[in-house]
Amino acid sequence: MKERDQALLESVRTHRERLGAAVAHGSLGARRPLGSIIRRLIVGVVIAAIACAACVGVGFIGGLLADRAAAAQAPAPAPSSSPEGTR
Repeated sequence: MKERDQALLESVRTHRERLGAAVAHGSLGARRPLGSIIRRLIVGVVIAAIACAACVGVGFIGGLLADRAAAAQAPAPAPSSSPEGTR
């Protein structure tokens, strides 16, 4: 029973300390260091670049396969009876 009471008191103390820190220093987002924000921005840009490269690669391969499939289904041109270059 005493352990529960002690845990409750520590919890209340922690909440009061956090509330006091928020009142004194602002919200957590405002207290976040600039390096952390820049790191998150760089990671976001890298992930976006990888996603864009993947989309372009899938589009390129899909177009290439579609062109090959269309070329395979097209009839072969008939050979001409006259030689090229002679009129």
